[in-house]
Amino acid sequence: MKWLSALLAATTIASTGCSYCGPEQHAITTSANTLMMGGDIETRQIQFVTYRLTEPPASHEVFQFAFNALEGSTNGEGVALTITGTDATTQEVVTLVLALPVSLRQGDQYPVGATFSIDVGSPGQTGFWGAHDLAESNEADVAFVVATYDFPPPTFTPNFTAVSSTGTVRVSGRTQGHLQLDLNLSFTDAGGNVRTVTGDAQANAEKSAALCN
Repeated sequence: MKWLSALLAATTIASTGCSYCGPEQHAITTSANTLMMGGDIETRQIQFVTYRLTEPPASHEVFQFAFNALEGSTNGEGVALTITGTDATTQEVVTLVLALPVSLRQGDQYPVGATFSIDVGSPGQTGFWGAHDLAESNEADVAFVVATYDFPPPTFTPNFTAVSSTGTVRVSGRTQGHLQLDLNLSFTDAGGNVRTVTGDAQANAEKSAALCN
């Protein structure tokens, strides 16, 4: 009966044009249903909040740490995840990086601790994803930048960069490979300007079989 199995496999490949082969493919996606930005500006929605991270361009070490944390690994101290979207009024790019304790248990609420810096538009995106040494093990560190995007060449010009932050991040849903967050955050820049971000966000570890011709 081996010849029959081989014939069926060959027929399937011929009819679909592809077969499953190679290692399982992984990706990380972040998104939001409703995310609002306010403060000393009129409150508006952060739109088009969706990002998909793969390896490459992310390095193996950075990607695997974030992916494994979403899958349930508690190795390390903190994990950085990035949420990005567009200001519905100005069309500026809004970038929020959340560095959270790797425990990520449903119902956990993390007060905001340290505010760190990121270089929006940098090829390596250092600090956007992966392992993060938290200022306090039971708090969330954050980075927040609002920038104008121009091209060509692709250029980000920050108009608001948080230097201090307050608020909370609550884990409202947690299953293997899925993280749901409720955000209530306030940011202040060097000029004393304030932005707030409230709403929900989620991150998912995605798996799919590799396809070969």
